Amino acid sequence: MTGENLDGARGKIFKVDPGTMSFELLKETVFDPKTNEGKSRHTVYWKENTEFKKVVRHRNFKDIRGRQLAEFYNLNEKWVKEIKAGNMFKDRYVRILPATGRPHGLSKDESSIVGWFTPDKSDKSHKVGLLEFNGQKIQASLLGPNGAVDVYSPASAMDITTGFWEAKIRGEDVGGRFVVSAMEITPMPDPREADDPGLPRVLVVGDSISMNYHRAAKENLEGVANYHRIEGNGGSADRGALCIELWLGDYRQKGLHWDLIQFNHGLHDLKQVYDKETDTYSRHNVSLEDYKKYLEMEIQLMKKTGAKLMWCTTTPVPNRGPVWGDPPMGRRKDEDLVFNKAAMEVISRHPDILVNDINTFIRNSREFDKWREGNDVHFWGSPEQDLVGKAVADAIKKAIEDK
Repeated sequence: MTGENLDGARGKIFKVDPGTMSFELLKETVFDPKTNEGKSRHTVYWKENTEFKKVVRHRNFKDIRGRQLAEFYNLNEKWVKEIKAGNMFKDRYVRILPATGRPHGLSKDESSIVGWFTPDKSDKSHKVGLLEFNGQKIQASLLGPNGAVDVYSPASAMDITTGFWEAKIRGEDVGGRFVVSAMEITPMPDPREADDPGLPRVLVVGDSISMNYHRAAKENLEGVANYHRIEGNGGSADRGALCIELWLGDYRQKGLHWDLIQFNHGLHDLKQVYDKETDTYSRHNVSLEDYKKYLEMEIQLMKKTGAKLMWCTTTPVPNRGPVWGDPPMGRRKDEDLVFNKAAMEVISRHPDILVNDINTFIRNSREFDKWREGNDVHFWGSPEQDLVGKAVADAIKKAIEDK
């Protein structure tokens, strides 16, 4: 495979070796277009003067104490205008910087501002404080429910020798080895801490539907399996092929293995470009042939874990759904049947892969009659989430018993 530029890459840290000053970075896979081969594990090296910074994310200023050097770095024209006028402004992203830095004010492009900031402890939302700028104290507020406050502090190579870490690296290739000049490291929880070591480990790979039934499935598997789900939305099959090794983690480590992996893609693949003038749909987000190709690639990577695999059929599209994006795309009623048929062409080549036919379960259940009247593929109500979650849990229980 051709050399990959890792400058700016983000991934998880594994197998730290202080002796060789190296570690493995596990990131999204990049495929070589000539060979169609991908690589997600990279050995990278640090040096004596590599700069390490620890980053811990908060959702508000609750745990931020006293006067801090802060950078608000997602400013728009409206809020810059308010700052210059000495009025209250809002921003979605804030960095709390080491106190050794300088409060140099607005950046040249006016997209960020750095100054001394003191959280307002009387504010019950913990999202408000005062920023010092041009001799004034301006009220600043964290915008929206998903705002982020990242606290930066000095770190060292010794920090990554224990625990679990995610990293963003900066550096260059030197003689065929990628050498890190600076890296931001973020602590991550040990997934084994919440596990019962006497129970099998189950991983669910899926889109927002699996997020809908996650709670119910996990509750139904309590005492039966350690139920884990990938971070975020698994999206389409091409994303699955790109990210599956990252989602699998370092399964060779003791206690990080997988006994069963349930996987699904489809609802993001089957979206189609919509022409409003002709009221017609054209190409899919991921073509049927590519869909099958990416599923096969993902299966081959998952088989390396030695886990039992279970395909979960794509849930129904009850009616044609909303159109959004550029180009505008939407879901067409029953297109799930087309993609499930294509998926089964792939799955049938692997008789060892189990099938959880959640699609048929939903289609045959009268409990989803009300849901079928709408055009949202998701299950937002607790009754529907409980039903789907229990069905998934039952399929997982049976797969564990059979194994």
